[in-house]
Amino acid sequence: MKRVVPDSLGGWLFTVVVAAVVLIYGSSLITYFIFRDQAAAAAAASQAADQLIVFKRVIEQTPLRERLALIQGLNSPGLRMVITTRPLVVESDDVFTSRIIYRRLEAEFPEGTEIHTDSRIVESVGVERFPTQEEVRRELRRQRHEARRAQRPDEVMPPPPDRPPASIEAERRTIDLDSALRDIRGFQPFVRASIRFGDRAWLNARVDLNLTEASQRTRPFVWTTLITLLIAVLAVMGVRRATMPVSLFARAAERLGLGLNAEPLPESGTGEVRRAARAFNTMQSRLQRFVKDRTQMLAAISHDLRTPITRMRLRAEFVEDDEQRDKMLSDLDDMEAMISATLAFAREDAANEPATPTDVAALVARIVSDEEEGGHAVSYTGPESLERTIRPLGLKRALANIVGNAIKYGECADVSLSKTEDGIEILVEDNGPGIPDAEKEQVFTPFFRLEGSRSRDTGGTGLGMTIARNAIRSMGGDIELLDRAEGGLRARVTLPVTS
Repeated sequence: MKRVVPDSLGGWLFTVVVAAVVLIYGSSLITYFIFRDQAAAAAAASQAADQLIVFKRVIEQTPLRERLALIQGLNSPGLRMVITTRPLVVESDDVFTSRIIYRRLEAEFPEGTEIHTDSRIVESVGVERFPTQEEVRRELRRQRHEARRAQRPDEVMPPPPDRPPASIEAERRTIDLDSALRDIRGFQPFVRASIRFGDRAWLNARVDLNLTEASQRTRPFVWTTLITLLIAVLAVMGVRRATMPVSLFARAAERLGLGLNAEPLPESGTGEVRRAARAFNTMQSRLQRFVKDRTQMLAAISHDLRTPITRMRLRAEFVEDDEQRDKMLSDLDDMEAMISATLAFAREDAANEPATPTDVAALVARIVSDEEEGGHAVSYTGPESLERTIRPLGLKRALANIVGNAIKYGECADVSLSKTEDGIEILVEDNGPGIPDAEKEQVFTPFFRLEGSRSRDTGGTGLGMTIARNAIRSMGGDIELLDRAEGGLRARVTLPVTS
């Protein structure tokens, strides 16, 4: 799940926006594909009803003697009309399209007008067509002739479309339109209607239904996909623009953690971003003033302390007792060293040093060589050259403090340098007693000493590891103290690729 779920604010916003769009359009597509046949049938039925209403109004405005000629002229392959004395559609069916056409025609014609609609489809193997006016006349004459012979009434209803003239031979089967809409290949859907026109006339019409082709039904899906992709692109641009200030704040906070002299944030963008940037810059300037005031205070104290220390050193020279004189001078040296270390810690010279391309391997080898010249058991393992962008003075001071502690408390120091995926790794190992787990973090606290004698020769000032961690962290790295399996302590220094 961690690989699938976004881990950033921009990823979450993009996922939410795209998911909402996909859900909306997806539900719309599902609704469309479920009800598209009904919608296509409703649209085709409405169009057929409009045609019938238009022709009905035209026929009403035409004199009775000219209506037959008008109807014959208006007939087309998609619309066939005849006038009979009996309806060709005996009764209405309950098909969806039939109900739509019936309601439209019912609203158009006077109240009480008799209307029959039929949407049952006749799929013919042979020829199946709507009878023409001349065929109806011939059929009526034939039925009248038979009626006279059998003494039957003159008016006999002509055969409906599902009983075509005997001259047309066809094998047919009736299909309900609602089920046939799923596959309209092989036959043309149509609607038949019979409308009473006056006292003795019926207007009979057969109108073809223009249903959407299967190729056209994919167009909504294509357009929906294109719109979704466009919205996704716009969402990416909008999310990046919206989350960019957050990324800027994160980088600014990282720079502030590495040093207080970072450039202030640009106060631009939306109102909320400007206010946040202004508050961040105000906080940074206050921290800078605080540190500056603290450094100036310590510098003033150091200056004031150095003067009496110098006077005490001169007076100690006049002490006749050599033993007492040496003790006094040693105490004064300790005081001066503690003041110098405190000032170095307060000034944070390593954090203010610019980062430059440096051969880290040569720097570490030089520290090891200096300790070897001092007669200490120190070794180096690693490449001859490894260049990285670091703060050389800060790294040298930090490694010197770590190596010095390893020599002082562990009697030796084995230094190794190697490259990692994230940067470089420096290990300093010794054979000393190690440090209890409960005190491994406390050794980085200012003025904390594992050795309780308070002697500078055995315990130092308690600022060496603090200065080392500050210097390494100012370059984006860190120091970690670990126990060795064979005994002793391992100090692990990690630095990123670019500090």
